[in-house]
Amino acid sequence: MKQILATLMLGTVLAGCSTSASQDTPKEPSSAKQEQPVLLEKTSAYVPNPQLPDDRQLTIIDQTVTDDKGDLTLKQFKPVNETRKIGPIKMTIEEIKVFHARPSYGMIDFFHGYTHDESFDLMKIRVTITNTSDAPVTFNPVAHFKLDDEAEKTLEDDVYLESLAKTYAPSETHSGNFGFILERPVTSIELLTSDVLDEKQAVLQKGTTYSTSLR
Repeated sequence: MKQILATLMLGTVLAGCSTSASQDTPKEPSSAKQEQPVLLEKTSAYVPNPQLPDDRQLTIIDQTVTDDKGDLTLKQFKPVNETRKIGPIKMTIEEIKVFHARPSYGMIDFFHGYTHDESFDLMKIRVTITNTSDAPVTFNPVAHFKLDDEAEKTLEDDVYLESLAKTYAPSETHSGNFGFILERPVTSIELLTSDVLDEKQAVLQKGTTYSTSLR
């Protein structure tokens, strides 16, 4: 009996030592699995759009790009590179493009929220917005959008959904696109921005307009 008790006590001591040793052993650093997200909004890094193909290489009329989201064929292209100062907001309109878009089968449901056509024309405007102040401000680059003095669009019609209407942190820069499905060919546009608001939603600067011909 004493021999059995001694054996049991020895086993308990050994188990305790094993547990202590495993607790004392330093763990592998977990930093490799806990990478910090890159703040793409504050850099010039390109962020792929989840709905539409990357059109950066489309600069020649009738050129087409294709990926798993569908294909885009360039119909109109206007490099702009015009900067507007709206209070503390600096907004550069970089380019305007019109595509014929044919979404892939997997993207059809998304676009059915905007149109029932399987393919359609699409206008895209690329902008870079910078808050030049040392305080946060709220701004929307496309409060109102007019096509040929007829059709009108707002940010609710935007298919790119790249969060350009938001509160911009001090010195924050955000590049992105907004765009609308077209029901007919377009020869001119007029863009009206929102007002620039401070933290208390007071108006710092009234919105501005930008208009251009696409001919």
